Amino acid sequence: MYSSIATVCLSGSLEEKVDAIAQAGFEGLELFENDLTAFTGTPREAGELIRSRGLKLVTLQPFRDFEGLQGRARERAFDRAEHKFDLMEELGTDLLMACSTVHPDSLPGLSRAADDYYELGERAARRNLRVAYEALAWGRHIHDYRDSWEVVRRAAHPNVGLVLDTFHIFSRQTELGTIGRIPGDRIFLVQTADAPRLSMDHLSWSRHYRCFPGQGELQMDKFMAMLDETRYDGPLSHEIFNDVFRMGHSDQTARDGLRSYNLLLSMQGDSGIPSPQPIESVAFLEIAVEPDDLASLRELLSALGMACVGRHHTLNAERWAAGDVNLVLNAESSFTGRTPGRDATAVTAIGLRVANAYEAFKRADKLGYDIVEPEEVGASHRMSALRNVDGSLSYIIDDSQLSRTWDREFPVDVQPAPQGALVDIDHISVALSYHDYLSLMLQYRAIFQLAPTPSFDVTDPRGLIQSQVLQNYNGRFRLALNASASPDTASNRFVRQYGGSGIHHVALRTSAMRDTSAALQQAGTPVLPIPGNYYRDLAARFDLPAQTLQWMQAHHILFDQDGEGDFHQLYTQPGRQAFFFELVQREGYQGLGAPNAFVRVTAQQRLEAEIGDSTQDDDVKH
Repeated sequence: MYSSIATVCLSGSLEEKVDAIAQAGFEGLELFENDLTAFTGTPREAGELIRSRGLKLVTLQPFRDFEGLQGRARERAFDRAEHKFDLMEELGTDLLMACSTVHPDSLPGLSRAADDYYELGERAARRNLRVAYEALAWGRHIHDYRDSWEVVRRAAHPNVGLVLDTFHIFSRQTELGTIGRIPGDRIFLVQTADAPRLSMDHLSWSRHYRCFPGQGELQMDKFMAMLDETRYDGPLSHEIFNDVFRMGHSDQTARDGLRSYNLLLSMQGDSGIPSPQPIESVAFLEIAVEPDDLASLRELLSALGMACVGRHHTLNAERWAAGDVNLVLNAESSFTGRTPGRDATAVTAIGLRVANAYEAFKRADKLGYDIVEPEEVGASHRMSALRNVDGSLSYIIDDSQLSRTWDREFPVDVQPAPQGALVDIDHISVALSYHDYLSLMLQYRAIFQLAPTPSFDVTDPRGLIQSQVLQNYNGRFRLALNASASPDTASNRFVRQYGGSGIHHVALRTSAMRDTSAALQQAGTPVLPIPGNYYRDLAARFDLPAQTLQWMQAHHILFDQDGEGDFHQLYTQPGRQAFFFELVQREGYQGLGAPNAFVRVTAQQRLEAEIGDSTQDDDVKH
């Protein structure tokens, strides 16, 4: 098989799309006819443009509403096909992709359709051209790939073959077993698309929500296993209709597309790409600290029960720890690992602990991800990393690397790590633009062994935030991805305020919320104020003792419960930082407290408004 992508996947002019596809490293492309129609040159010049970039023009598509017509309408359908053949000869491609009809006057019948395609195959053969037939999920009579295959089989023409499209197959929840029995040489084109699982009509789902394999919730691995049975060796081509891609940068979309293609190849047993590594836990977070914020951040970490356990031997950097929580505060003015364009104190790197770092990097490299070496970010350690879409780094390390790093980089122990209430990093929440949301989703799912939860909407006072959690096998790693189409939701305010996507908050798990909240209160640490009505609602929803409710309200603690157990949450105020801390205590509970998200984002928005009003008052006074 070889890599291909349809021009409809990308934003921009045809020239911009072709350049992005070529630079990403694709071997071929499908030309969507709208892109040709809007092109200012001739079809011959369009074909020359594509070939001049080293690309194969896989197919011209789509050819619509062909089969099942009668009389003059049938004659007209063949006339339209001849015009398409003319275009193909000028473009320099031999394949026309035709999709099952939605024409209101078309008649049903597999044999009728097969007769039409036999005649079309005869006409195509006279010009040394071919036709590939696809079953649309919303086709009037044919919407199942098994029926489109039967049409191709009955037509029995060497110039007529089948299109398999993963979206149309999965959206109809069609069984996959028949695919393995189709001869590979009768399949002319395979189109791939993933999607979130949604309950809506097939056409709307298809036109707005398709995404690259690895970004959705469809079982692409099972499809690839069946495709492998056919011994198909033609183009494996992405066909994505997605509002986000149409608004995004074509080069970013094309790069993600090739990585997704490589991910599909890795699902085949003989790919030579190592298996995805499970993430064991978050080994550390690195925070780029503005000098003016260092003292207040130290106070906050002390209040949380952490202590400075080491100072870097040459740089202005400290290691703070408690339990399995490790934070590196990097206040070095020459720190080049800082996210470009972001001056606020922010989380700039994550250390991901895996069993075999070498295998994880080998997989990342094979999939097309850039590996950042220490010297590229001016680091004195020997850890390599991946560059995330937001500009931050993900270091991939194993236990031996981690212990050497602490011993070598932070050799002076100030005091041992306290063993108090803090246990580990429970989860990390990232606020992203929609395009970055899909890119980071693909990166983490492609490289690591992570399971996505179903995506869900968080209600914000200014709109909806789409959220999805990636988690490992034991629940010790959870990454929450958040994006919104509404400009003033909490996630988009973060993206706008801090110059792009990034880590929005870090959740630390405590074994004793009462002790943790009391310590924060004693230290005078500002926490997010929660309105009293929330606790009246808790009293109605859960059978909680009155004293427990009073304690929660006094300390601004949120609560939820599922079939597995209880969950407590407490949020600090961000202050001048680009992120804030969440403290959680989970007792069997599996989620991230989604029912409380609306209360949290509303309280944060209210706090932001109060701080803004206070700042304006100060300006007036001065």
